[in-house]
Amino acid sequence: MYVQSQTYQYPNAKEIEQRVNYIERVIAESSKPNSDIKQLAKEFHEWELFAYSFSTYALTNVALNDSAYKNRAVETIKIAIDQVLKAKIANNYDVDSSALYSDSIPDLSVLYHGHLNLMMGCYRKLTTDSTYNKLNNKLSKSLYEKYEASPYYNLESYSESIWIPDNTVALASLQLHNANTGSSYHEICKKWVSYAKEHYLESETGTLYSTIDYKIGDGVEEPRGSMLGWSIMFIYQFDTEFATQLYQNYKKAFSQNYHLLMLFRERHNNYQSNDGDVDSGPIFQGFSIPANEFALSNAVLAGDYKTAAKLQRLINLGTKTINDNSELRYKLRFFDMKISPMAEALVLHSLTMTKWTK
Repeated sequence: MYVQSQTYQYPNAKEIEQRVNYIERVIAESSKPNSDIKQLAKEFHEWELFAYSFSTYALTNVALNDSAYKNRAVETIKIAIDQVLKAKIANNYDVDSSALYSDSIPDLSVLYHGHLNLMMGCYRKLTTDSTYNKLNNKLSKSLYEKYEASPYYNLESYSESIWIPDNTVALASLQLHNANTGSSYHEICKKWVSYAKEHYLESETGTLYSTIDYKIGDGVEEPRGSMLGWSIMFIYQFDTEFATQLYQNYKKAFSQNYHLLMLFRERHNNYQSNDGDVDSGPIFQGFSIPANEFALSNAVLAGDYKTAAKLQRLINLGTKTINDNSELRYKLRFFDMKISPMAEALVLHSLTMTKWTK
């Protein structure tokens, strides 16, 4: 599959092979104490979960676009799921992993449960192996019932803290469960979209708030590029039209066109440079790395290949590729900083974006 555009193309066969080789190795080695993923977890625990989950999503894209990768993807995704199910990761989200197999799924956390459920859904889409089917069914049912019971159609990531991006992952998992099993859990996605359009679109930009007040359900934190781009990626899996609309508004309100390059800001009309936070990373004149990386996936899924090409150029300008032992990965061009397995998986996911359900 090649994306039709002037310069943007789906990665060539050699690049896909080398990037998959890299992901396979880091996931296979991830249980070792000094592995790249374990070192990443020491910086921030969510990054460990995201390294596993986005590796899963990237490999799912690759396998759906080229069935020759299916068996390899299944093997690596299984390792990733087994790691995410371990108590050491689950405990970071106040989840007792043993309770996942009890009669009642714990209330917290939609962040953890959403990614786990989506990972299991991806595995189920690629293989007839039923290892996780029972848990996938149970967790999907639990998420659906909790959404139905929520007055705001959003669940907590941590106690008394609601992030819209985390909820979009869980909702995508219910859409995928419907595609895999024929369940009706995806109906909650329609309710969420309808409610979000009425309550969670910031009027000035037409984009989603980042967080929600858990008591009264109002949007709290302003729209942010690092969270908008993330949300759009997953909304695309259950409502393509709404995702495309959000992307168009995101591009209009947050981007700046420099002819050959296009950059996306972290916040609307904010041009400051600062250290940012754990979600944005360092911000330079308002631009953040996550806002631009996620915008790449958004542009690909929206069919805006000219913008995708400009964002690819931006990535190529700021990085160089390292070929080592049949692997390909990125290295920052102007800074002595290692790019993490999570970031590598995010980029491959963005470059290979595909819809998992019809």
